[in-house]
Formats: sequence, structure tokens, C-alpha cells
Amino acid sequence: MMKAVPIRILMIFCIFTLTMSLGFSQQPLEEPSQQKIEEQETEAAGQAAIRVEVSMVRVDATVQTSEGNLIKGLTKDNFEIYEDKIKQEISYFEPVEGPITAVLLTEFSKAVYWEFLWEAVMASYTFVDQMRPGDWFAVMAYDLNPEILVDFTQNKAEVYGALRKLNSPTYRESNLYDAIWDVLDRTEELDQKLAVIVLASGLDTFSKKNLSETLDRVKRTNAVIYPVSLGGNFRARYEDNMTSTGRLNLQQGDAALKYMARYTGGTAFFPRFPSQFDGIFQTISALTRHRYALGYIPSEPADGEEYRKIRVEVKADIDKDGKPDKLKVLHREGYLFNDESID
Repeated sequence: MMKAVPIRILMIFCIFTLTMSLGFSQQPLEEPSQQKIEEQETEAAGQAAIRVEVSMVRVDATVQTSEGNLIKGLTKDNFEIYEDKIKQEISYFEPVEGPITAVLLTEFSKAVYWEFLWEAVMASYTFVDQMRPGDWFAVMAYDLNPEILVDFTQNKAEVYGALRKLNSPTYRESNLYDAIWDVLDRTEELDQKLAVIVLASGLDTFSKKNLSETLDRVKRTNAVIYPVSLGGNFRARYEDNMTSTGRLNLQQGDAALKYMARYTGGTAFFPRFPSQFDGIFQTISALTRHRYALGYIPSEPADGEEYRKIRVEVKADIDKDGKPDKLKVLHREGYLFNDESID
């Protein structure tokens, strides 16, 4: 049996449908704010101070069972870290539980069908429902340019107010790659562990940066990217009727979102139904609130700037059957060896 649709969701749908039916005669979105998203002076409680030594590489990891359940209570002895297949000595370890710092980046462009836009609005409200006391949230939207709808705040009402600006898209461009660069550049100096939730089709129409450049930028960030694909239900119904070019563009977009998650230690989600958003954001909330902070000093010196791959293994007998369990470990795939990528 289908669950009853919450009244608030129905209200959002009605308001959004009415807005779209009026065409695009409303005032366009405000010009992108010149205000830079900056670190708040008051740090969110519970965030780990992981800047231990200049030469230490930081790795944040979450551990799950094969069913996706989070594993807590592990110790340093349960972990092994490898850099380019060479085992490293873990010199810093701390379980971290507490509030989160997150940027919600949502696509809102005429480049996609109205169902994608409706999902973007609905998903945004659903994500903000996960906000708890002590969390810091910021919201950005993008079409031709990225726009800050609200800078970092702990006031949920301010975030809901910002989402009301998502009424009518302005441009027919959807520049995902430039928006990702913008978010990562603005938040680069944050000490708190940052989660970037990206609501997007994966399409990019006119960015100054290309995919290769964007993925290189993603590899250099300490933020964790959680892409949530839009338009899944529409694609399930109509993708077979699309042109081969249209299908290929969407498939390439899916691949781009997967790479962003993979390189940063996040997870990409591809829901087919809007009803899945609530469970997805509960999962993201849990992953960002409960993690293990690890640190090590690379055993091999760098010969200039180079990309090094990281692998974290966890050995633990969770079900107490005398055998190590098969566990899923999420962490960034690697880092660019330079002063900016080690803490």
C-alpha cells in the first residue's frame, strides 16, 4: 500500500505547479551575491579539530555493514591505511560524532524539464528537514551562474526562507562544473568537515571548466560530495523515447556525479521516486554525523606534485562469529601531494 502523502509535500507541489503555470513572468532570481561563504567564528560543537601537523594526511572514513548499517565503537587497531599500496602508520585516530557543516547545491535551470525542477524544490525542503541544533547549513542554486541563497546559518527558518527563492528559473544554461568549482573555492579554508549535497541532473551545458578539470579540482578537496540525481522518475518513463544524444548526455551526467562521490568518499544516489528522498537524506545525515578521523605521515617523500591513492581497510568481527566481517569503508580515494592537500 502506498503511504499517505504528507500535507506539506502536497502544498509544495501545488504552489510549485501554480508558479510554473504562470510561465516565467516573475522576477528573475537575484544576481549572485558577492558575499563569500566564509567560516563562522563559532565552530560547530562536536567537529573534530583535525589539523594536527602540517605533514599529516587526513582521512575521514565511515564504516558500514553490507546492509548499509553504520558501525560505531571501532578502535585504531581495527584500521589499516595504505598509500599507493604501501601500508602507513596511523598516527592520529578519533571517532567523531556531532553536528554537521553542509552546503546544499541545487540545479535550477530552464535546461531541464519542469519535473526535475519540482524534484529539486521538494528534495531541498526534505534535506533541510534533517537540520538539527548545532548544524551549519548554506544553500546555493545554479543555472548560468551559481548563486548563494543563504550563507552558513544555524537558523532553520532562514534556510526555508532561502528555498522560497526557487520559484522560476532564469537561464537555459546549467553549469554544474563551474558551480562545483565555486563551492569548493569558497569553502576551502573551512576547518570543519564539509559535506556538499548536490541535487542535479548531471548535465552541463556551458561551463568554463570541463569535466576533467573539475574532477582534478574535486580530487584536491577535503569536502565530501553527496550527489543526488534529479529526474529519475521522468527518465524511467520517457528515456526510451529520447534521442540518442539526450540519453548519452544524461548517462554522462550520471558518470560525472559518481566520480565526484567516489573521489571524495561520498555516495551518489539515483532515486527513481521522490518518496525516496527522505531515506536518502537520513542516510547522508547519518554518514556525516558519525565517522572516524584518521591521520598519517606519508612514508615516501614526494617527487614534485603527484596524486597518491589511499585505501582504508577495516578488520572487525561485528557479528561475533569468530571471523572478520565484510565491511564497506567510505573515504576519499586519494589526494594531490602538496601543501594544500595535507593538514
